[in-house]
Amino acid sequence: MRDSDFFNWRREMLTRFQHIQDSSEIYAVLLQQTQLLEFDFYSFCIRHPVPFTRPKISVETTYPTVWWQHYLSENYFRLDPVLKPRNYERGHVVWDAQLFTPETLTFWDAARDHGLRQGFTQCVISPERVTSFLSVSRTSTRGRISDADELSMRLQLLGELSMFTLLRLGDPSVLPLEMKLSKRELEILQWTAEGKTSAEIAMILSISENTVNFHQKNMQKKFNAPNKTQIACYAAATGII
Repeated sequence: MRDSDFFNWRREMLTRFQHIQDSSEIYAVLLQQTQLLEFDFYSFCIRHPVPFTRPKISVETTYPTVWWQHYLSENYFRLDPVLKPRNYERGHVVWDAQLFTPETLTFWDAARDHGLRQGFTQCVISPERVTSFLSVSRTSTRGRISDADELSMRLQLLGELSMFTLLRLGDPSVLPLEMKLSKRELEILQWTAEGKTSAEIAMILSISENTVNFHQKNMQKKFNAPNKTQIACYAAATGII
């Protein structure tokens, strides 16, 4: 009966998201589902893979305003363990004692001081390496996460549907780095990523070194990158190569 309920819910969500025509409808569904799961708040964070040091991040949340303003003012993006790749390898993260290491205890204490005492986060990664984090949290520890696997599956579906619906709507928060490269540029990019010099690439592709440098300069402009090494790094991070 329980499995039947889950699949009925899944069909309902698929139908609802197919009919969404505005991003505000997505967040209304997330709020409703958060409450049905007996959590108080949700946060839907979208992070792009580049630039590496200051990635593009968009957040839609129902967190208390005071907490969210404090989060931003303290730049907790750099501390939040939920956003660390090593913590979301399984796809989901439970907010527990194991998650908050000594360097993040200040962050966790501040969150609890603002009423966030229990939570769960599900991570979804798009083919373009755009990462979304759907978190639900409670002000009380009385409620418990009785079935983490089912909660993970529900949040995973909600995260996936939210991300791909935003893509369908052309929402700027999820649009990946648009990069149109010619066949020759891709070839040069791949060999650059292998550590080959312009002279070596010229020999491999039977073209002049000037031609290689010309294409690399063009790609630097497209990626807004200062050098050819960063071009290769950005291309690998976004799944272009």
